[in-house]
Amino acid sequence: MFDTKANKKALFNRIFSIAGLTVGGAILAALVVHVFRTMDVRALLRQTRPLWLVGAALCVPVSESIDALIFYGMGKGAGCPMRLAGCFDAAYIGEFYYKLGPAGMPVQLKLMYDAGLSATYTASIYTWKLVANTVVYTVYALAALAYKLVFHGESIGPAVIGAAFLIVLYVALCTLAVFTAIRPAPIQRLIRRILEWLSRHTKVMAKPGRVEAGMGKVDEFCRQLADLRGNKRLLAGLFAAMFLELGALFAVPYFLFHGLGLGGHSFVELLLVQCLVMVISRIVLLPGNAGGAEGSFYLFMSPIFGEHVAVGMVLWRFAAFLEVMLLGGVWSVVRFAKRSARG
Repeated sequence: MFDTKANKKALFNRIFSIAGLTVGGAILAALVVHVFRTMDVRALLRQTRPLWLVGAALCVPVSESIDALIFYGMGKGAGCPMRLAGCFDAAYIGEFYYKLGPAGMPVQLKLMYDAGLSATYTASIYTWKLVANTVVYTVYALAALAYKLVFHGESIGPAVIGAAFLIVLYVALCTLAVFTAIRPAPIQRLIRRILEWLSRHTKVMAKPGRVEAGMGKVDEFCRQLADLRGNKRLLAGLFAAMFLELGALFAVPYFLFHGLGLGGHSFVELLLVQCLVMVISRIVLLPGNAGGAEGSFYLFMSPIFGEHVAVGMVLWRFAAFLEVMLLGGVWSVVRFAKRSARG
């Protein structure tokens, strides 16, 4: 029974990943054809600045390496026997699977566990990291909205309203996670009621001791969340590193903009606008946010890139999606080869 469900889930994940990659690949291919048909490619190559394009390509490994160091620092701060290489596995290989679809979270959690975290510390550190990610995303997004509406004087359109709605959702999720760390009792009571209901309606949870075993893990998880909350230095480092990690990721269009020989827009402007692009593109749950990423990039970046928006979008998708897949794949092969050599 369990194998059948696992096989069905694995099949769904494969179909979902293939469908998303197919959609994303088709859009990217169409954009490449559009660029070759509508632009003078030779003139475009003459005006490009290779060093800026290299800078754009380096933004992704810098961002993912900071992510790995966050895992390592939080694990060490919690007293776990962390392995730095294992943390890079969690960042690079985990992000590779995230781009493929629903398998990303369980794969990354497993890699965090393999890197030296206990099961419950894996969950609590992952939660605090998710909170930090959402808080920092929200700060960047609020700054971007303020820039658009106040400093840039733009009217409130559907895209801005959509971004504002998502930001409110992010704030709600952050509040829930922080509330769990500060006052866990209401959440624990809610989870107990859910587990008790499941014990009356499912065979798995109906077995003796399952509810109490589950609550034991929940209680340990809440205690560890509280312990991490009490480590002010660790949390300060987490939020500072998350600002750098997302900042590096959001900086890709800035380097591409100058790499295409363009000018007239500041680093801060492109950083904040890119944040709105990422906020909107998250609505689409296909691998790589296929469709949503391209649409939101065109929506917000067209006034900046002008007639170069299509080529800018192609390069951005190569850096922000295909490069992540390539780095994760190469890292996975190298790590597997090293393990095989040791074995």
